[in-house]
Amino acid sequence: MPAAGRGYTRRVTTRLGRYLLREAAGLYGLGVASLCLLLSIDLLSVLARFLVEQSATLAQVGRLVLFKLPWFLHLTLPLAVVFAILVAAGRLAKDAELKAAYAGGVPPGRLLVPLVLAGLGVSAVALVVNGWLEPWGEAAYQADIQAFLYVRPPAASQADAGFAVEGVGTFFASRLRADRDDPRRGDLTGVLVVLADGRTVTAPRGTWDAEARTWVLQQALETPAGADATDTTAIEELTLPFPLEATPEATLARPDQQTLTDLVRRIDELRAAGADVGAARFALHRRLADASSAAVFALAAGALALRVRGRGAGLALTIALLVGFWATWTLTGALFDQGVLGAIAAAWATPAAVGLAGLVLAVGTARR
Repeated sequence: MPAAGRGYTRRVTTRLGRYLLREAAGLYGLGVASLCLLLSIDLLSVLARFLVEQSATLAQVGRLVLFKLPWFLHLTLPLAVVFAILVAAGRLAKDAELKAAYAGGVPPGRLLVPLVLAGLGVSAVALVVNGWLEPWGEAAYQADIQAFLYVRPPAASQADAGFAVEGVGTFFASRLRADRDDPRRGDLTGVLVVLADGRTVTAPRGTWDAEARTWVLQQALETPAGADATDTTAIEELTLPFPLEATPEATLARPDQQTLTDLVRRIDELRAAGADVGAARFALHRRLADASSAAVFALAAGALALRVRGRGAGLALTIALLVGFWATWTLTGALFDQGVLGAIAAAWATPAAVGLAGLVLAVGTARR
């Protein structure tokens, strides 16, 4: 093709790409609003009961909805990309605009570039929402709810808390509860400690003092290494070294109320404590993976969009992709909870599958 012809094709392709993005931009706002409304239906029914039972005002309920908005955006920001691209391309296909562009020499694969770039932009916004706005909103939401339900909010607690402290031993409590007034202290119930020298200590209750870096156990029973269960020594109060820098409050902080920065720090602290990092690691990678979904959705939806034959086909494909994503996203979370999948595999399985499908479709589109 002559240079002048190639220049003309590039200009047409650029204009068509911008035109497609403008079509998709308006639909994207509509998609975000519609999906947020769908996700909020269950919450609104709960808040309606809350409005009546707790005598909350409409302004207070409105605050609660506002605090939950980042959680709605967590999923709607990437999912609306599918809706916007497929419906916009369906409209162009219905009016034969795409067919005319292809007949004029515009390569379909080139139109994918602006769509993927737009998806990357949405992913950047989603990363900020998922990583920082969502935990802030969840913490504010829970604080407002607890202010209505409790004179004093309940202390954070965890069942089956275990720590492997190198050189000291393995510490286990059937229940760990943070002190409401002192974040450096925690109450222990059902304690079992296996020390590095082989001694075993059990106690019905105790206290974790993070400042002194000790576990203080009441009515403890100590069994020497190699002895049977009958050869025990009763100790009214036993102090064991627990040299961890983490505090009970930091250990028990909910992952959904922690920013990405906090989660990275918490994983390091839990790993140093020999505690399970699975939940924190899953929360971290889930947010990163969900934010990246906007870019992979733009790739997959764009490759499909350039093949649709009308608006009806675009809507049908949108519904199919959204249902498939939701089912896979929910399933992988359940598989992680059951211990079938690891934290990273469960978090990234859905966008990885969509991205792989998008690459296959994109290669086929580029060869047309």
